[in-house]
Amino acid sequence: MKDTLLVGGCFALALLCAAVASAITESPALLGITPIGIAIYLIVGVGLPQSLLARRTGSALQLGLAALAVAGGAGAVIAGIATGSPNAELSGGVVAILLFVVLGNAIGAVVRQFRDGYRSSTGE
Repeated sequence: MKDTLLVGGCFALALLCAAVASAITESPALLGITPIGIAIYLIVGVGLPQSLLARRTGSALQLGLAALAVAGGAGAVIAGIATGSPNAELSGGVVAILLFVVLGNAIGAVVRQFRDGYRSSTGE
Protein backbone atom coordinates (compact mmCIF):
# COMPACT_ATOMS: atom_id res chain seq x y z
CA MET A 1 0.00 0.00 0.00
CA LYS A 2 1.34 3.40 -0.89
CA ASP A 3 2.19 5.62 2.04
CA THR A 4 0.44 8.62 0.53
CA LEU A 5 -2.76 6.65 -0.01
CA LEU A 6 -2.65 5.39 3.56
CA VAL A 7 -2.08 8.86 5.05
CA GLY A 8 -4.69 10.45 2.77
CA GLY A 9 -7.22 7.75 3.58
CA CYS A 10 -6.67 8.21 7.31
CA PHE A 11 -7.08 11.98 6.92
CA ALA A 12 -10.34 11.43 5.04
CA LEU A 13 -11.46 9.01 7.77
CA ALA A 14 -10.59 11.62 10.41
CA LEU A 15 -12.70 14.21 8.57
CA LEU A 16 -15.59 11.76 8.34
CA CYS A 17 -15.36 10.86 12.05
CA ALA A 18 -15.20 14.54 13.00
CA ALA A 19 -18.20 15.30 10.78
CA VAL A 20 -20.19 12.51 12.43
CA ALA A 21 -19.17 13.77 15.88
CA SER A 22 -20.20 17.29 14.88
CA ALA A 23 -23.58 16.09 13.65
CA ILE A 24 -24.28 13.98 16.74
CA THR A 25 -23.11 16.48 19.37
CA GLU A 26 -24.05 19.64 17.44
CA SER A 27 -20.59 21.05 18.17
CA PRO A 28 -17.84 22.33 15.87
CA ALA A 29 -15.75 19.15 16.25
CA LEU A 30 -15.19 19.12 12.47
CA LEU A 31 -13.15 22.29 12.80
CA GLY A 32 -10.93 20.76 15.47
CA ILE A 33 -11.70 23.43 18.03
CA THR A 34 -13.24 21.11 20.61
CA PRO A 35 -11.41 18.49 22.69
CA ILE A 36 -13.34 15.74 20.86
CA GLY A 37 -12.33 17.18 17.48
CA ILE A 38 -8.71 17.48 18.54
CA ALA A 39 -8.74 13.88 19.79
CA ILE A 40 -10.23 12.62 16.54
CA TYR A 41 -7.66 14.39 14.40
CA LEU A 42 -4.75 13.30 16.60
CA ILE A 43 -5.81 9.68 17.00
CA VAL A 44 -7.32 8.95 13.57
CA GLY A 45 -5.46 11.53 11.47
CA VAL A 46 -1.99 11.11 12.99
CA GLY A 47 -1.83 8.09 15.29
CA LEU A 48 -3.53 5.58 13.00
CA PRO A 49 -1.41 6.18 9.87
CA GLN A 50 1.81 6.36 11.87
CA SER A 51 1.07 3.10 13.66
CA LEU A 52 0.22 1.36 10.39
CA LEU A 53 3.37 2.70 8.75
CA ALA A 54 5.44 1.68 11.78
CA ARG A 55 4.00 -1.82 11.63
CA ARG A 56 4.87 -2.11 7.96
CA THR A 57 8.33 -0.54 8.12
CA GLY A 58 9.35 -1.50 11.64
CA SER A 59 10.23 2.10 12.50
CA ALA A 60 10.39 2.80 16.22
CA LEU A 61 10.21 6.54 15.51
CA GLN A 62 6.86 6.26 13.74
CA LEU A 63 5.54 4.00 16.49
CA GLY A 64 6.60 6.56 19.08
CA LEU A 65 4.89 9.34 17.12
CA ALA A 66 1.72 7.25 16.95
CA ALA A 67 1.81 6.64 20.71
CA LEU A 68 2.40 10.34 21.34
CA ALA A 69 -0.53 11.30 19.10
CA VAL A 70 -2.87 8.84 20.83
CA ALA A 71 -1.73 10.06 24.25
CA GLY A 72 -2.30 13.65 23.13
CA GLY A 73 -5.79 12.80 21.93
CA ALA A 74 -6.60 11.06 25.20
CA GLY A 75 -5.17 14.02 27.09
CA ALA A 76 -7.36 16.42 25.11
CA VAL A 77 -10.49 14.46 26.00
CA ILE A 78 -9.50 14.20 29.67
CA ALA A 79 -8.76 17.92 29.79
CA GLY A 80 -12.08 18.65 28.10
CA ILE A 81 -13.97 16.57 30.64
CA ALA A 82 -12.03 18.13 33.53
CA THR A 83 -12.80 21.67 32.36
CA GLY A 84 -16.50 21.10 31.81
CA SER A 85 -17.40 19.62 28.47
CA PRO A 86 -15.45 17.76 25.77
CA ASN A 87 -17.68 19.49 23.22
CA ALA A 88 -16.98 23.07 24.34
CA GLU A 89 -15.10 25.33 21.94
CA LEU A 90 -11.47 26.14 22.64
CA SER A 91 -9.77 29.29 21.45
CA GLY A 92 -6.47 29.34 19.64
CA GLY A 93 -4.92 28.08 16.47
CA VAL A 94 -5.56 24.41 17.06
CA VAL A 95 -6.88 23.88 13.54
CA ALA A 96 -3.70 25.25 11.99
CA ILE A 97 -1.53 23.09 14.24
CA LEU A 98 -3.47 19.95 13.35
CA LEU A 99 -3.40 20.85 9.67
CA PHE A 100 0.38 21.16 9.76
CA VAL A 101 0.73 17.83 11.57
CA VAL A 102 -1.45 15.98 9.06
CA LEU A 103 0.15 17.69 6.06
CA GLY A 104 3.57 16.92 7.54
CA ASN A 105 2.66 13.25 7.57
CA ALA A 106 1.46 13.41 3.98
CA ILE A 107 4.56 15.27 2.77
CA GLY A 108 6.82 12.85 4.66
CA ALA A 109 5.08 9.92 2.97
CA VAL A 110 5.58 11.50 -0.46
CA VAL A 111 9.28 12.08 0.25
CA ARG A 112 9.72 8.47 1.44
CA GLN A 113 8.01 7.16 -1.69
CA PHE A 114 10.18 9.38 -3.89
CA ARG A 115 13.37 8.18 -2.19
CA ASP A 116 12.31 4.54 -2.42
CA GLY A 117 11.49 4.94 -6.09
CA TYR A 118 14.76 6.77 -6.74
CA ARG A 119 16.77 4.07 -4.98
CA SER A 120 15.06 1.29 -6.90
CA SER A 121 15.67 3.02 -10.24
CA THR A 122 19.39 3.61 -9.53
CA GLY A 123 19.94 -0.01 -8.53
CA GLU A 124 20.96 0.63 -4.93
